[in-house]
Amino acid sequence: MRAAVFHGNRDLRLENVPEPEPGPGDVKLRVRYNGICGSDLHEYYDGPITTRTTPHPLTGVRNPIIMGHELCGEVVALGAGVEDLAVGDLVAVEPLETCGKCLYCGLGQYNHCPLVAFHGYNRAGGGLAQFTVVKRRMAHRLPPEVSAMQGALIEPLGIAWHTANRCLVEAGQTVAIHGAGPIGIGVFLTLKRRGVQAIIVDPSPARRAALAGLGAKVLLDPSSGDVVEAIRDLTGGRGAHASVDAAGVPQSFHAMLHGTRVDGTAVVVAIHHQPVVIPPFDLLMPEVRLTGVAMSVSAFPSVIDEMARGSYPTDGWVETIPFDGILESGFERLRRQEGMKILVDVGHA
Repeated sequence: MRAAVFHGNRDLRLENVPEPEPGPGDVKLRVRYNGICGSDLHEYYDGPITTRTTPHPLTGVRNPIIMGHELCGEVVALGAGVEDLAVGDLVAVEPLETCGKCLYCGLGQYNHCPLVAFHGYNRAGGGLAQFTVVKRRMAHRLPPEVSAMQGALIEPLGIAWHTANRCLVEAGQTVAIHGAGPIGIGVFLTLKRRGVQAIIVDPSPARRAALAGLGAKVLLDPSSGDVVEAIRDLTGGRGAHASVDAAGVPQSFHAMLHGTRVDGTAVVVAIHHQPVVIPPFDLLMPEVRLTGVAMSVSAFPSVIDEMARGSYPTDGWVETIPFDGILESGFERLRRQEGMKILVDVGHA
């Protein structure tokens, strides 16, 4: 089968590799679509970061590996013991394999398992291949209302769902979202469904236009003025009830923190690659709760239900590319910020 194999820094090759087969408790999938994530870009251009040059303690896997962790596939074979799925079912993959035995797995906080392995980084296989094998618990069946293309969005939308939960807001309140990439869009759509108002902050005219098309009413360009002052003006001088850093640069972090009202919540979901200095006074005086997001936990069923209800339209921000174009049409374009959410059409590889 064809697969996109990551060998190391800036070395991703389309290769012919052996087709995997399911073991006990496994599900074999024919991959339909796989999304390219910002983490994939960092892995390719700056890595190895999440992939390993030594065996992973849970799976024993190390580079080279098949990339891809945002995927939807069709069940083609079931391992022994799997009886609640059928060949032909369409599933979205939750790309976390955990030990199932530690404190956090026992508490249901499996996203904090110290041995967590990521499909597409630390497991034998990934979504950028014609076939892949996952554990049964990683496969979430999709209803007829959700397409294969939409199914490949469930993983990033799960992170957005978890982010929205951590904002600790309710209908009628306001959240400032700094960064209008795929996660920022997902947070906006999740909060919109819950009746929460949003202030979108992003320097890209294309991204702001996409959000406007999705129903965002207040959109700010951080390069054209003082964003914090604008947010306070829009909220009666108080600031947003919660703010989200989905951009991952020091400017967005500080705008998030200072644009949040007293006793509000500041949520970091972006991965930062530069240090951020936080004067303790900036937390002490406004009593802002500063928190983060570690992937997602138990979000897939809720996101799938909302997707089936039409809460996550894809117009204006999601596009597909052929498997052969993964580097130039996918990685390179995203690095140049010429696309928003790109899905690789693996099913037609």
